[in-house]
Amino acid sequence: MTPNTKLIGFAQLDADTFASGPDSGSALLNPTNGRATPFKGQPVQGFSGVQFSRGGNGESFVFLSDNGFGALGNSADYLLRLYQAKPSFKGLDSGNGSVAIEGFIQLSDPDRKSPFAITRGTSTERWLTGADYDVESVVFTPKGDIWIGDEFGPYLLHFDASGKLLDQPYATPNNGVARSFKTLDGKAPLIIGHRGASGELPEHTLEAYRLAVLRGADFIEPDLVATKDGQLIARHEPNLLNTTDVASRPEYASRRTTKVVDGVAEEGFFASDFTLAEIKTLRAVMPQGFRTQAFNNTFEVPTLVEIINLAKELEAVTGKPVGIYPETKHPTYHDSIGLSLEEKLIATLKEQDFTKPDHVFIQSFEVGNLKELNSTLLPAAGFRVPLVQLLDAYDVADDGSLIYADVNARPYDFTVKGDTRTYADLQTPQGLAEIASYADGIGPWKPMIMSTKIVDNNADGKADDVNGDGSVNGQDRVVAEPSKLLENAHAKGLFVHAYTFRNESRYLASSYANNAQNEYAAFMNLGVDGLFSDFPGTADLVRDQLNAEVVRSPQHPDVRAVPTFKTLSGQAPVVIGHRGDSGSRPEHTLASYRSAIAKGADFIEPDLVVTKDRVLIARHEPMLAVVQLDANGQILKDSNGKPVLNTTDTSTDVYSRPEFASKLTVKRLDGVLRGGWFAEDFTLAEIKQLNAIERIPGIRGTEYDQDGLKVPTLQEVIDLVKQVESSTGRKVGIYPETKHPSFFLKDGKLLDGITPINIDTSQLLVETLKANGFTQPSRVIIQSFEVDNLKKLSASIMPAAGIDLPLVQLFGGSGRPYDFVLSGDSRTYTDLSTPTGLAEIKTYADGIGPNKQRILPQTYVDANADGNRDDLNSDGAISDADTVVGSPTPLIGDAHAAGLFVHLYTLRDDSFFLPSSYAGQATAEYRHFIDLGVDGFFTDFPGTGNAVVASQYLAGYGANSSTQWYGGLVPSNIGGSGGFEGMAASPDGKTLYPLLEKTVVGDPANSLRVYKFDTEQKKFTGLVGYYRMDKPSHAIGDLTPINDKEFIVIERDSTEGSPQGFKKLFKIDISRVGADGFIAKDEIANLMDIKDPDDLNRDGKTSYSMPFVTIENALVIDSTHVLVANDNNYPFSKGRPPEIDNNEMVILELDTALNLDPRLGVRAAKGLAPNIVTGTIGDDFFQARTDLSSVVNEFDARGDVLFTGAGDDEVDVAISSGFENRLFLGSGANTVYAGARDVITGGPDVDQLWATDGDGNRLSGLGGADQFVIGSGSNRVLGGDGNDTIYVLANAGTNYLNGGNGADQFWLISGPGDLPASRQIVMDFKPGEDLIGLRGAMYSSLGFRQSGSDSELSVGGVVIGQFSNTSVAALSNRANFTGLV
Repeated sequence: MTPNTKLIGFAQLDADTFASGPDSGSALLNPTNGRATPFKGQPVQGFSGVQFSRGGNGESFVFLSDNGFGALGNSADYLLRLYQAKPSFKGLDSGNGSVAIEGFIQLSDPDRKSPFAITRGTSTERWLTGADYDVESVVFTPKGDIWIGDEFGPYLLHFDASGKLLDQPYATPNNGVARSFKTLDGKAPLIIGHRGASGELPEHTLEAYRLAVLRGADFIEPDLVATKDGQLIARHEPNLLNTTDVASRPEYASRRTTKVVDGVAEEGFFASDFTLAEIKTLRAVMPQGFRTQAFNNTFEVPTLVEIINLAKELEAVTGKPVGIYPETKHPTYHDSIGLSLEEKLIATLKEQDFTKPDHVFIQSFEVGNLKELNSTLLPAAGFRVPLVQLLDAYDVADDGSLIYADVNARPYDFTVKGDTRTYADLQTPQGLAEIASYADGIGPWKPMIMSTKIVDNNADGKADDVNGDGSVNGQDRVVAEPSKLLENAHAKGLFVHAYTFRNESRYLASSYANNAQNEYAAFMNLGVDGLFSDFPGTADLVRDQLNAEVVRSPQHPDVRAVPTFKTLSGQAPVVIGHRGDSGSRPEHTLASYRSAIAKGADFIEPDLVVTKDRVLIARHEPMLAVVQLDANGQILKDSNGKPVLNTTDTSTDVYSRPEFASKLTVKRLDGVLRGGWFAEDFTLAEIKQLNAIERIPGIRGTEYDQDGLKVPTLQEVIDLVKQVESSTGRKVGIYPETKHPSFFLKDGKLLDGITPINIDTSQLLVETLKANGFTQPSRVIIQSFEVDNLKKLSASIMPAAGIDLPLVQLFGGSGRPYDFVLSGDSRTYTDLSTPTGLAEIKTYADGIGPNKQRILPQTYVDANADGNRDDLNSDGAISDADTVVGSPTPLIGDAHAAGLFVHLYTLRDDSFFLPSSYAGQATAEYRHFIDLGVDGFFTDFPGTGNAVVASQYLAGYGANSSTQWYGGLVPSNIGGSGGFEGMAASPDGKTLYPLLEKTVVGDPANSLRVYKFDTEQKKFTGLVGYYRMDKPSHAIGDLTPINDKEFIVIERDSTEGSPQGFKKLFKIDISRVGADGFIAKDEIANLMDIKDPDDLNRDGKTSYSMPFVTIENALVIDSTHVLVANDNNYPFSKGRPPEIDNNEMVILELDTALNLDPRLGVRAAKGLAPNIVTGTIGDDFFQARTDLSSVVNEFDARGDVLFTGAGDDEVDVAISSGFENRLFLGSGANTVYAGARDVITGGPDVDQLWATDGDGNRLSGLGGADQFVIGSGSNRVLGGDGNDTIYVLANAGTNYLNGGNGADQFWLISGPGDLPASRQIVMDFKPGEDLIGLRGAMYSSLGFRQSGSDSELSVGGVVIGQFSNTSVAALSNRANFTGLV
């Protein structure tokens, strides 16, 4: 039934309404929608919650103004306020449609309750702004407190009536309150990197495993097969065809064969036909063509030993356990060829001392080998690790049932033995019981837990094209009901590790809305104990989102938190792959650059030299190979007449090419004679005939020298980073160095020794970058050891090209720039590193690149003073490893002071280069420089550098601190602007019902959590249920109460100005919650279809609509009328174009009456105005009421004034949770029960004043022997004249107690054992006259301590009293105490 809603009252506040305050909107464009910024004052806008004002007789309202201009980043000058507005509703009481702003409450945090630095934190007032909180909903409790729902946290904020923040914000609970894991052990599931991070890098490579661990995987999975010589290597299958480049290797063409594996014939190249040495010549490739191919032909096939060593290395770097999860592949097949896997696996684990049961799982699709491991092999080896029975199937039928056929029907050892049971049989309770006899868990294919099925809405017997992409596939399936497998496995004590989760859309059922995170969350919610994922970073992200103790938005302080670095920008240092990943690949090759990128480098560094035909190529020096010279500068030759190579500077095999022998020459390079083959004497075509080799083979391996790696051009380097970006989304930068620019442009000669080279490599570099459109300052940094070319780049070359890239002045360890030598400038690099030199550098460059010893000097040791350097590591050679690190120089600080960043070179993991001070720990050197504040570092091992930054600095901080996901980062688990858009209170104010605006990760689709919060205990107590939106794209605008069970919700879409917009009011009933957790809702008004017979808004129509993007204010007036108002998002929203929106406030008449609680609505609101009540001369009883009529002398105890008059009167303010009353007692014996923040003045006779239900009261006895009973906190008591007695009850907070004149008694323990929760401050204790009551305590249990001029009293070690201006000697006299035993 369509609701019939009528507009009976209309008022609007002009958009351009301002209140006093500082200028605002300075971060907005000027102008914005015709409004000049910054605004003069504070715009009164963005109304996001409404309540009746506390003193307006139901005619005025308080509107909460939201965070300002829509974002944290642009609202730092917008003050958070509650505005009191009095609408003159047209259509009601001769109203004229205007709105008067009567004042405001400024929200502030003077007591520093916010757990983060607020924008105006240094000001005296500490006013809160829109950059601190995004306030979206408001509730006034009967006690007068203000509770506000925030979206940045999301938090609940508790303010007093003046707007002062009273408590630290209450975080929104998640795990433990709103959710829990149903795993076997109740803990979060394990994440297993399926073949490593195989969705990002070629599977089963050390690089894929490394990335998996950094992404957050707990375990990495090597599938194990055996080589011809019995070595275990990691490949998904014995057949190497699809995962390596073996098919492209002519030397192995004869190995192609056909073999039968598990009864199936397949053609290819099999590991068992290759020795390990041969396997090591192969390179891995990405088998799936739809995944990035950028890293093909780069990485080796690893052995199990290498994988174990990597796990150990990463555990040491990351500080978290790293385990392995090997699968023995096709054990029956391997047994048949004499290469049994299990014995070798167990022996290797034992040899490598990697046998902890929390570090290893062993899995298999067969059964017999697992039974043998359990019964024989593991006991014989003397250790136990968990065993996992994998379960397979052939396919999924249209109805979601599993098909068990062909080789996937049953374990292959069952087939061999004639056992007809299938994997389906193993999933029965009986089968699981058998598995539990030899294994610890199962590894099922994920459809066995929750399958998918087709959609056939037209009943034609064919699957529908659900997503409308023109093809029918797995993306058109929907999720079926979960099976009982998880439940049954857990019942048998078996954990469940499901496989395989992948991010690509092609693998996702339509139910997951093209978002892989939804699939992870679904299975984690079901209770899987672990997940195999090709994208372990996504799995870890979702696990962290679900496992988070609190709900966090992207604006939550924890998510925005970044570690503090001493860098110039304050951000993490950048990791620069020095010549690529040159510690593990021949430098300056595409393979080296690929490896550096795969290991997390932010930049890769090509040193640039030039060919004869003016092409920039990547080489560390112009020499492609270097020969030694004799004392005369001639080429040194060996006994065979061959040139003697320099084996530390030769980077290609040109020396072995007879066709280029004639190009060997001697040149003067930067003033020094060098012999070799020079790039400028070769065309690019000739360069491409050469192969790159390891430059320092004496230290590093040469296993890649035979890979045929070519010398890349700058163009190819740019193409590589573009390929990576297009296929992965990662934006990697390049960091080119123009090598020897003066040599190439000025004094260098070609091979003939006469012709100048005359090539401006800086100009050529810029031209190449410009031609490729690769000129973003965040992606390119240009460096040089010389000065003039940098100045020329800055002053002319780059401006002429229309680009502006960062430039870096490199510093050598000694000497001076060669262009200085040529020009006669005597300054050295040391001179350039002074403050004066750095100031000059700042005129043309943006940073410096010093040798690391200019920051941390290294010195050799001569402990025995024999004049020789000591060989500290006893390796027979003197190297950096025999140095010690000295104190830091001021270079970093001086450079930062000059505005220059510092990118040092070069960090290396090799022991040869690592100073002894670091005790063999390369990571310690990285940390040392990072802690000093370097802005970046060149490293030959970017994987180590990245791991150190990610694991030891970023971990524990917000996901916003990194452009990539790494394990340990703190993510958001709800979308931005998804916090407490709505909040209502129960009529008694004791329970809040905060309503989120967006779905928390892992919750049912379209669901919004409705929490419960106890205002007295000040804590969340659970979930009421979920509000179900009509569409996932919808949002809610407000939540307001009707009674203690029913509430009104505004639900809207995001349209603006559209007559087809969805803007409705729904009534929900929290006593009607379905089994799925959703709360029943019924539509009560369509805000786009409201009757307006009197055309109250004067638009010429008899209908009214609210086409605003945000409608965020609803308040029940009475049983048939509701106030609704929009949030006009000043100065942006245009629901009624062309002008920006005003704040429209309307009174709607509903066609169905609401069951309104009498404590709510306008009638109750009228009681918020101060009442003045007077008593009689007789005995009166005053009890506050919440349903006031017009009868004189009634009061609701909310800001009222009461005169009791004569007689023995009783006043109960507490019964209605009253607050801020002023009570004046007359003669007679009066009894008063205070509320909160009441001021009570007693009469001349004996009064009894109670303060047990609320805090902050002021109780004065005046005359008579008065009694005070105190059970709350922050109360102030003044006994006055007479012998007064003050009783402090158990669990009372801190109170301030004055007895006044007379012999008073301070009962700090009113009943045996009833100690107050906090110390009581006794302001005027008079020893010898007053008494301290300690009922049931022993004098021997008392303790006394002088604290300044005060004395502390403790009972049983618990301080319960502090006595002002009283000495311990005076206080400790036993005569001062009464009630002792």
